Amino acid sequence: MDSEAERGAPPAERLIPAVLAASALEGGLGDVRAHAVPAPRRAWQLLVMEARLLHSGVWAASFLVVAVCAGFAAMRAAVPEVALGLSVPLVAGMGVAGLYGPERDHASEVVAATPTSPRVVLLARVTLVFGYDLALALLVSGALAVVDGSPGAVTGLVMAWLGPMALLAAVALLLSVWWRPDGAVGVALAAWCVPALAQLTAVPVPDGYRVLWQSGPWTFALAVVLAGAAVALAGRIEPMRRAAATHSA
Repeated sequence: MDSEAERGAPPAERLIPAVLAASALEGGLGDVRAHAVPAPRRAWQLLVMEARLLHSGVWAASFLVVAVCAGFAAMRAAVPEVALGLSVPLVAGMGVAGLYGPERDHASEVVAATPTSPRVVLLARVTLVFGYDLALALLVSGALAVVDGSPGAVTGLVMAWLGPMALLAAVALLLSVWWRPDGAVGVALAAWCVPALAQLTAVPVPDGYRVLWQSGPWTFALAVVLAGAAVALAGRIEPMRRAAATHSA
């Protein structure tokens, strides 16, 4: 006859999800009463956990690239609008491209086993990476405007990179969800090379491309649509991975 402790124990198929839910929603305290946790606190805990999972190289690479370009601009070796207009979209696109998929996310299987929706996880990671790059770019833009002796020019400096940053990050995010991170990186880099070559050489840029690569209403609208599509598709479709990526028994 089973003991009282055995009769009260949860089945194995419910034990692991319960523990994972407690760890994800309660910060590992083991309290399964997740519904009692306020939504802002759950959101903060999710951001903290995802920040720990992200590779430290994501933060270091963004800081290094933007800092180097800002240094050239401060030394008058490059025009500030050009330096930040090329570096900020690049780091944002490269950083966002690696946020989805097992190719870059070594904890994807653990995350998939939690009750948290893949869309919520992706949104948290995008908030962290894009928010970090945005704060870094705003800080550098303000510093360059002060060094240049014209603090009022910070708005024009921000407008030089804000639209392209949002658009390139949205394109990379959608491609990483729908296709794969490596492909997203390649496409984002190719898209970035067009305005980069136009700034550094005499290569002409199509008018439509020039309109999108600026901080205009169409650029922001397209970025919102693409980013929203990426979040909506996360966890709902099977990405177009390589045939060898699917394991068959």
